[in-house]
Amino acid sequence: MTPRWRSPWIISGLCLLFVVTISVGAWSWSRGDDTAVTSASTPTEAVRSTSPSSSAPLTAPTASATDDAQFLSDVAEVDPTLVTYEKQEGNVALRSLLTDGSAFCAFLNRDRNLDGAMVSVAVGARQVESRTRLPLSVTTFNAVEAVALLTLCPSLQKVVPPSDVVKIRALGASLATPSN
Repeated sequence: MTPRWRSPWIISGLCLLFVVTISVGAWSWSRGDDTAVTSASTPTEAVRSTSPSSSAPLTAPTASATDDAQFLSDVAEVDPTLVTYEKQEGNVALRSLLTDGSAFCAFLNRDRNLDGAMVSVAVGARQVESRTRLPLSVTTFNAVEAVALLTLCPSLQKVVPPSDVVKIRALGASLATPSN
């Protein structure tokens, strides 16, 4: 493998390690495999019931056009399937990815709950998937959320477990290193 091919694999691996355990739990939770979800009539109600401040409004992160462009570039590098997705879906893909990244930051900022933010984004993405055709894989959500913490809302890294912050920063360092 050349360094160019190894870099996406390393980045994807770091991203996958970042939240694979949390994502699998969140995914099964959003599918109704957990008793907390089955006690509510919809997944959205289950998310609300676990978050005491969920009645507060969501606030999108303040990001410049440069931040948005960096987010889109980095998320496509972390999850190579998103390059194809962006080419096939065009502006819908770009808006979808930016919306999901911003939504993750907004949920995390409001609730200060990493698991809740991840589930909320996954539930929202599932509800609009027929229009956006976003790949609903763990890798895609890991990429969106990890890169959002690097580019759209880096100040929220303080609410992420320290072991995950180390992985996020390693991902950021690997993204900053030019790959030939």
